[in-house]
Amino acid sequence: MLLCGMASAQAQQHLPVADPFQFEPDFRWFEPIYDADLADIKPKKRANTGWFATYDRLYLYGSRPDNNDLNFGDDDSRLDGGAGHRYEVGFMLPDSDSGWLFSWVDNDVGEFHRIRHERGNRINEDELDGEATNAAPPFGLEAIPGISNNIGFNYRFVDELDSLNVISFDSYELSKTWRMEPYHYGGILEPLVGIRWFRLKDTYAASRFESSNDPDNVISSNLLNKYGALAEELTINQAFTENEAITAQFGFRYMKFIDRFVATGDFRVFSGGNWQSSYKNTWTEAVVYDNTTAPISQGDEVARIIREETSPVNSRNEEFFLGFDVRADLAYQLTRDFTVRAGFQLIDIERGLWRGGDAVGGTVPGGDNEQDYLMVGYTFGLTLNR
Repeated sequence: MLLCGMASAQAQQHLPVADPFQFEPDFRWFEPIYDADLADIKPKKRANTGWFATYDRLYLYGSRPDNNDLNFGDDDSRLDGGAGHRYEVGFMLPDSDSGWLFSWVDNDVGEFHRIRHERGNRINEDELDGEATNAAPPFGLEAIPGISNNIGFNYRFVDELDSLNVISFDSYELSKTWRMEPYHYGGILEPLVGIRWFRLKDTYAASRFESSNDPDNVISSNLLNKYGALAEELTINQAFTENEAITAQFGFRYMKFIDRFVATGDFRVFSGGNWQSSYKNTWTEAVVYDNTTAPISQGDEVARIIREETSPVNSRNEEFFLGFDVRADLAYQLTRDFTVRAGFQLIDIERGLWRGGDAVGGTVPGGDNEQDYLMVGYTFGLTLNR
């Protein structure tokens, strides 16, 4: 019996000792914290440990492309307003002073030159009276797109748009981080090494709107010859260019704790290859009216709507580039686990991006394959660290 008891006790030592019912998570994220508590905590203990997450709302201005079209979009020194998000999730081992950090940044800029044209038959009167254009039970049929009034408006119009700066930026980072010993005055340096993958999508669009109501007889006669009736035609020459980049990056983060405030600075340099691709085509929409006597006027019925698109023309290229990312934040310790912050961010990608599409073929003016892109602006966010 003694031997069996010893064997049983020895076997129990090798069994898992974690009891799931003994796990008591602490979700008191908004528990107050006092200045006296912060004064007793060493800087290294105040830094993020274990799991932590941050979110920032970005308002970054983006630089314009350098297109070959000298009529619009040629002022590449201008910055246009954009907005996006930044998410970070990290884990720092408290004993080894090392960890991992994942970051996702996206920012979109959309700046157009807009000219609004009213349709010849400018109002769908049935909709103004609260009736469906094509009535049928039980709820009525919705008007055909192009016949109804524009959504949110009480009249019919078409926007002629020329893109000045339309770009979408998405960046994903995975970094290994190390936490150094605090300096004499409490500052902490965290070097980091990792990889960054980003995708940059640029859109070029140049529109032209023609109507049989135009006083130019050449346009009116061309539309009449083409469609056999009075018409309105919107033509868009467009190009969509993507930059897919995989880079290596290194940098550091420096933080300084001052009472409830935390000052943080980030610097990251990245470099690598950029695989570029672009396609272009022409899209047209024609609204043809059921009469041949000018002008198009209120009450004229739409006979047909013709939408056509040419086959895309594709092209590819590869480039090498260098970039850097600078961030600065000032945070305030709001509760035990929550910190609110505001800051500044600048991302500069040097001589390796393609914007504006390919000029070969004559559909679009095209742009250089070795362009820069600068994003700079301010941020607002918060940090959660249990």
